[in-house]
Amino acid sequence: MSEATTPRREIDMERALRTIVEGTAERTGDDFFRALVRSLAQALDVHGAWVTDYVPEVNRLRARAFWLGDRFVPHYEYALAGTPCETVVTNRKLVHVPDRLVDLYVGNPDLRAQGAMSYLGVPLLDLDGEVLGHLSVLDTRPLPEDPRCLAIFQIFAARAADELRRLRAEARMTDSQQALKALALEADYLRHEVSELGLFEEILGRSEAIQRVLREIRQVADTGASVLILGETGTGKELVARALHGASQRAGRPFIKVNCAAIPATLIESEFFGHERGAFTGATQSREGRFALAHTGTIFLDEVGELPLELQSKLLRVLQEGEFEPVGSAKTRKVDVRVLAATNRDLASEVREGRFREDLYYRLNVFPIRVPPLRERGDDIEVLAVAFARKSAERMARPVPVFTDECFRRLRAYPWPGNVRELQNVIERAVITATGTRLHLEQCLPETGRIPQGLPAPAAPGGRAPAEGDAGATDGAAARIRTVQELEELERENILRALDACEGRVSGDRGAARRLGMKPTTLTSRMKSLGIRRA
Repeated sequence: MSEATTPRREIDMERALRTIVEGTAERTGDDFFRALVRSLAQALDVHGAWVTDYVPEVNRLRARAFWLGDRFVPHYEYALAGTPCETVVTNRKLVHVPDRLVDLYVGNPDLRAQGAMSYLGVPLLDLDGEVLGHLSVLDTRPLPEDPRCLAIFQIFAARAADELRRLRAEARMTDSQQALKALALEADYLRHEVSELGLFEEILGRSEAIQRVLREIRQVADTGASVLILGETGTGKELVARALHGASQRAGRPFIKVNCAAIPATLIESEFFGHERGAFTGATQSREGRFALAHTGTIFLDEVGELPLELQSKLLRVLQEGEFEPVGSAKTRKVDVRVLAATNRDLASEVREGRFREDLYYRLNVFPIRVPPLRERGDDIEVLAVAFARKSAERMARPVPVFTDECFRRLRAYPWPGNVRELQNVIERAVITATGTRLHLEQCLPETGRIPQGLPAPAAPGGRAPAEGDAGATDGAAARIRTVQELEELERENILRALDACEGRVSGDRGAARRLGMKPTTLTSRMKSLGIRRA
C-alpha cells in the first residue's frame, strides 16, 4: 500500500493536547519551536511541519524549526512568491489545501520534490496585527477538513505566536538596553571631555599668526569639509578642532575625540568601529565605537599619524563611503560624520616613507590649518599668561597675581618647547608658589631654560626685537633672530643634555621631563618630532 493511500490515524484530542504540553514544557526559543513542530507533525499525523519568521524587507520566510519525515531540516529559508504560504502571509488568514497541492502551485519546485499533496497554514500575528511569521504543515496524503484537526492546529499556532511575541519583546528590550548603554557611554564620554577642557575655553591671542588661524576656522567651519590641523605638541590643535565644530551646523551634535597614539594597536579597530559580543577574548558584550557615537556630529582624530597602516584603509572607507563594520559583525553600518584630524608629524614625509597612505592623506588634507608654535606668537605669551594666572587663582581661591616687566621678560626669553600647554603648567605652578600677588617665575621655569644661552633676545612690546639701549638688550650675537630650524636644534640639544643628566630617564622624579618642566607625554612627543631616540 502506497503512502498516499495509507489510512490516516484518528486524532486523539486528549493525547494531542498532552503532546503539546509535555513536548514544549519549560522550553524557549529555538528549543521550543523544534519541540513544537515535531509534536505537531506527530499529533496531526503529517509528513512535515514548520514555523517561520517573516522577513518583509526581502519578502522571505526563514524557518525557526522544520520537521520533515523523520528529521529536522536546518537553515531552511525561501521566497514567498508562488507558494501557498504567500496567501497566508499576504491575506493574514488560514489557508487549507486538502489535495492536489502541486497542481495548484506548479511553479514551486520544493513541493514537488517533497511529494506534497496537502497543506495547512496560518499566520502568526503580533498584538497590533503585524505578521511575525507563520505555522504550516504539509502531507504526502490528502488532508480533508476535520474540526478536530483545525482545533489542534490553532492551539499549536497560538503557542507559537505567543513565543514569537515574547522573543520580539525580548529583542526590543535588549535593543533598548543597548541603546541606553550607548547613550550612557556617550554621556560619560562627553562629561569627561568637558572636564578636560580646563583653561582652554577660547582661543586667546592678538598676534597675526593666531588671527590667521581664526580666519581659516571661519572660512571652513560651515562647509563640512575634512580639516587637517597641523602643529607641534601643545599648540592647541584640539582647541581649533572644537572651534571648528562649534562654528559648524553640527554644533549641537556630538563632538567625539580619539587620541590615536593612546590606544593599543590591538584595540584601535574596536575603539573606532565597536565590536559584537564574543568578537575577541574579553568582549563579553557588544559595544559602540567612536564613529557610531559621533553619528551626525564630528569626530576628532588626534595624532592621526600614529594610525597603523591596516586601519588606515578602513578609515578611508568611512571617509569615502560613510560605512563600516563593527569587529565580529558582517552587518554594514552607515554613519554621517565630519572628520577633523590633527598631527605633529610631517604626513607628506610619512607618505614618501610608506608609513601613511597617500589616498588617506589627500582625503584628510582637504583644508589644512597650521597652528603656530608659541615662539611665533609674539605678545600672545603675555595675554595667555595673564588669562591662565587669573583662572588658576580663581580655581584655587588665591589672590590674582600681578605680572611685572621682569616676569614678562622671563616669559618671552624662554623658548617654550611645550608651547601653550607648557606655559599653562608653568603659570599654574607659579600661582601655587606665589607670595600674595607676587610671582616667582625664576623658581617655576625649567632650570635649563630660564635664561637660555644663544636664544633670541626677548621681544619688545609689539613683537620687535629690542634695539640697543632697550631694557634687556643683549650683545649682537644673542640679539640675532634665529630661524625655526635653529630653534629646533637648540631645543634638541637641550633635551639631549637633560636626558644625559638623567641617564636616559624620561619620567619620574629623577626624569628629564621633571628637569625640563614638561609632562612626560609632551617630552616623548617632542623627542619623536625631533628624531631623538633613547638608548
